[in-house]
Amino acid sequence: MSDDNPSHPLVTDKFSTSKYMEENSGNSRRETARPKAEKREKTLGSKLELRKKLIQRRRWLVDLKFATAIFGIIFMVVENELYFSNMYEKGHIVSLCLKSLTSISTLLLLVAICMYYHTGMEIRMVDGGVDDPLVVTPLSTWFMLVAELVVCAIHPFPGDINIAMETVKEIKVASSIDRILSVLMMFRLYIVGSFMVVHSRLLTDPSTQSIGALSTVRINPFFVLKSAMNKHPVFVIAFIMLSMYTVSVWAMRTCELYYTTTTDLTSFMWLSAMTFLTIGYGDLTPHTQCGHFVAIVTGLMGLGSCALLVAVLARRLEQSRSERYVYNFLTRIHLQNKRKTAAANVVKLVVRIWINKCRYGSGRSLTLLNWKLRNAVRTMRLARASLAEIDGTSIGLIEISQMMTRVNRMIDVMLSSQNKLSQQLRLIEKQMAKLKVKAKVPKS
Repeated sequence: MSDDNPSHPLVTDKFSTSKYMEENSGNSRRETARPKAEKREKTLGSKLELRKKLIQRRRWLVDLKFATAIFGIIFMVVENELYFSNMYEKGHIVSLCLKSLTSISTLLLLVAICMYYHTGMEIRMVDGGVDDPLVVTPLSTWFMLVAELVVCAIHPFPGDINIAMETVKEIKVASSIDRILSVLMMFRLYIVGSFMVVHSRLLTDPSTQSIGALSTVRINPFFVLKSAMNKHPVFVIAFIMLSMYTVSVWAMRTCELYYTTTTDLTSFMWLSAMTFLTIGYGDLTPHTQCGHFVAIVTGLMGLGSCALLVAVLARRLEQSRSERYVYNFLTRIHLQNKRKTAAANVVKLVVRIWINKCRYGSGRSLTLLNWKLRNAVRTMRLARASLAEIDGTSIGLIEISQMMTRVNRMIDVMLSSQNKLSQQLRLIEKQMAKLKVKAKVPKS
């Protein structure tokens, strides 16, 4: 049958036919799998690129929040200080302009907060691979969003709004609502902490998120604060205390100046200092309910700062591992010398008591020697107990872990040596078996 016959099979061998079909099917599978892999890699790469852009956008939004919050506080402080200096009255064109700028910055701040949380939802959607933001957003996030919007929305509104306020002495006066709104506006300073955290080297390092993802430690603002406290405790505590004290002085002064005519800044500094240090001499007291509120907040901030200061001092005064080792070593040497001296005194006193009994019998000198002997024995026992206590307390978790590591290494070395010895014994047994076989074979 010729090759031109169309009925002639292209491959005559059955095995070759199946092999040919398998090769063709494998090529087709590889050709279909390759676009899928490329698509998967492209999708993963696009997700990583999108996540990087979202993180950069969130950092930019934190900068925008910080700028708008600080500018709003600056406009508010300038407006209040000009009013305290009797430069104008409420409702003046300058006051309206400054309050309008404060309102504009507050509006921008609220928009930046909403965009910040929306960007966070997008990052969670990219990480979870979902399209519904409600699936990856917990209830606590919505609560935090509402809380931030409420806190940051408080500011002095344009105009002059007076309300009836009752003082501590039950005197009703008409006072501007700006003093309360100005004091409450200071709560938006929490954004300064977020700004410092976002620009911290721990979070800007590319390897930080990878290490945090591989470990069980969450890289969050509290982690950054603890790292800063561990690295620069004095600077961090001093900055926190001075910032809280400065805000407290200004808030107390703002609350009181809307009611009293006292312009002496030293009085408010003294009142805030005594409240912040929780001393409270009582020579100066706030006259308004707003001042009482500021005093309570100042006292709570003082308690937190003092507790933080005590914790840092206690950690700094604690001995390090090297210092503890040196102290235990010197104490052990001192106790060993004390024990040896007491043992030598016991021997000397026993000999002297025996000689005194042989010469004089009983007497006052023998009673004194017995008393010294008992003291020497007691000193020797106390030194031995102190040595045992130091030996027991000087071993910690680090020493135990080091000892366990050494023991594991020794066990590994012994196991490897045992395996080598077992292999050599097997080789010797094989050689002995071959020699026995050769010895049993008769000579031709």
